[in-house]
Amino acid sequence: MDTLKFNIPDLHCGGCADRSAEILEELEGVKQATVSIDDKSAEVSYNPEQASFNTFKEALAEANYTAEK
Repeated sequence: MDTLKFNIPDLHCGGCADRSAEILEELEGVKQATVSIDDKSAEVSYNPEQASFNTFKEALAEANYTAEK
């Protein structure tokens, strides 16, 4: 398992953070996703053979969130 931390600058509330975490955790290869509204970031534990930053970025974009390294 790898861990990646990245920014989600357009988080505005706890609901956005919760929804972003749900989106990430539904992805194949993701073991755990923690999203913080305080620093507008996500930390994801995942299998790099099944997922990548681009996977996370695309999934979040479908819900109108932006992922930035």
